[in-house]
Amino acid sequence: MRFPSKFTCLFAASFMTITPYTPQQFLSLAKEDVSVSNKISILKRLADSFPLDILAKSARENLVNLLVDTNRYEEALLEYRKDHPETEQAQAVDFKLLEMLLRTGRYNDVLRATAGPEPGRDFERDMKLLELRVQALLAKGQFGVAREGVERWLDTYEADGIPNGRFEADVHSLQFLKRHLMTLERIDGSQGKSLFTASVPDSFQHWSKRRDVPIVFFKLIPAHPGGQLHEPLLAGRHEGDDYFEARVADLNRGFSYLSGDQFSLSFAGLHTLYVKEGDIDPESSGGHLLTSRVYIHTIPQLYKLAGEAFVVLLDYREQSDGEAAYMGDGLIHLSASKLQTLIVMHEILHGLGATHQEWNLLEAEGYKFDPEDRGLMTFEHGEILDLGLEEKNRALLGWPQVGVVRPGFATDTELAEAAPHLTTSAAAQETTTALAPAPRPSSSQLLPSL
Repeated sequence: MRFPSKFTCLFAASFMTITPYTPQQFLSLAKEDVSVSNKISILKRLADSFPLDILAKSARENLVNLLVDTNRYEEALLEYRKDHPETEQAQAVDFKLLEMLLRTGRYNDVLRATAGPEPGRDFERDMKLLELRVQALLAKGQFGVAREGVERWLDTYEADGIPNGRFEADVHSLQFLKRHLMTLERIDGSQGKSLFTASVPDSFQHWSKRRDVPIVFFKLIPAHPGGQLHEPLLAGRHEGDDYFEARVADLNRGFSYLSGDQFSLSFAGLHTLYVKEGDIDPESSGGHLLTSRVYIHTIPQLYKLAGEAFVVLLDYREQSDGEAAYMGDGLIHLSASKLQTLIVMHEILHGLGATHQEWNLLEAEGYKFDPEDRGLMTFEHGEILDLGLEEKNRALLGWPQVGVVRPGFATDTELAEAAPHLTTSAAAQETTTALAPAPRPSSSQLLPSL
């Protein structure tokens, strides 16, 4: 991974201290520096030094976007409120503020902001408000109140779900969401345990420095054999514990490298669920991710494990081929064709709090970023090219700097032959010095299982 030289960093720091920068010079420096943390520092300095300058507002908007995209939501919320003070008379809904309140765990603030008048006639706005409200209520375990909110929304908009109409899929999704919330009430009452349908504060981040975190596999088998994937794609379909224990060993070799031996998994069981047609299908949920995530939580076996372990739902149904999604609370839904070490690692990293690299809007404004900072994973035409941890995720997880991992797709025979040579931690061979990384073996030598 490439970093600015020590001279460049020291020069920029001293220049900002001694030289009276103009707002435009500050902005130019922020765009040219490839380090995300340096960009944040420069934009903060610009916004604080020239609060009345026209560039300060633009700089703070970019600063907020950088902070959000680097998982620093508390700082982002603080900066955002400087230019967007909350008022009781606010007419427009500030969805960006609501998202930051949700991500920082301010669920009561989200509920107050979304507890306004009953749904009116703005379909899309009211649906977004409802979904934010439901997420906050689930995080507080208030299943009954969430279900009542969905019912009120349906009282207003259910008639808009006419066949082949614009809102048919949306209405169907909310109808399914109501059904799933009723199921949660049957399982645990109107007030149950907290459920998180996405990455939220302290959901799993505290596991990033814990070893032997349990991981459980569930084979999702179609109730009728005709709906299953073709034999060549059925990875592990007829395999037992030994096969999946070997997959966990593959994951641990990778995580040992990425985390510097701070994080590992422990195989905690293999189970089978027979799934009826229409269950966990994107079509049955109208394509809404929130509805699918809530449904996953309603499966009794998974409800007990949610938040207690990583759970991989390995789907052998043809209609789910290609699925790979983190569903919240450590629940991961994968098609059997996606049972690949890097893909499972990618979803587990989401469960630990890591997020994707989203610099497109800032790059369009002229901001430069380190081209070797690969994010969680790089794809090309659906194929994995490499796995890495960019600056924001290393800081979040507290893991050392590592080079990008490129998959070698070794055979089982090659893995068995290489196994005796993996007793020494690969991370021990990697320096954590940002400015002068030491030479290291190739990825295939470090991680022959990938």
